Amino acid sequence: MSSRPLAVGVISDEPALEHFVSLDAPARLALCDVAELRLDLLKLPPADLRAKLAGNTLPLLLTARHPAEGGQGPEDPVARGAMIEPLLDLAALIDIELRSAMPMQGTVQEARAVGVPVVGSFHDFQATPADDVLLGAVNFGQQAGLDAVKIATYLNTQDDLVRLMKLAGGTHRLRLSVMGMGPWGRVSRLVLAKCGSLLNYGFIGTSNAPGQWPAARLKELLAEL
Repeated sequence: MSSRPLAVGVISDEPALEHFVSLDAPARLALCDVAELRLDLLKLPPADLRAKLAGNTLPLLLTARHPAEGGQGPEDPVARGAMIEPLLDLAALIDIELRSAMPMQGTVQEARAVGVPVVGSFHDFQATPADDVLLGAVNFGQQAGLDAVKIATYLNTQDDLVRLMKLAGGTHRLRLSVMGMGPWGRVSRLVLAKCGSLLNYGFIGTSNAPGQWPAARLKELLAEL
């Protein structure tokens, strides 16, 4: 877990993956600090991904997202875990939804066994929930034994952003990654990184969430904060 805000480059399709693997190590590092492999969107066999990523040294975040939270993975938590577990030796982090923290305890324990931290994520693509819901998500992540919590919500008003700033800047026992989506999304990702958000997401290739920066540009901006 870093002491500075990190730029995460999301790889959500094969062209983005091919671009990433075509780069040498310095170019990958210039692109982002961490690359997220959206296994639910890539839908590639583990052996194929392993072959493509041979020799990679950039930290990888593995995600197989539930369809209720913007993913195309199976609803069955065991099936989503089976997408992640064969690649755990390549992972610096894995991401599971908070809703999946208990059903995917097998995957969580497998990750812990090899020293891979687990991020629990919460998404709302329509609004920013009330403060007690946001704090409840953080508390649940702590109770579930996770290492960090990611919260991504849609910002309908300036007040929504202010509330996320207070959340990100507060004192918590877990590290937080907090970001907004929508018209305020790009602004929020810089402001919230300044407030302490650990993982800050941009896209490689094609954006898969409203309000994302291109990953390389986001990394440049974070370095200037």
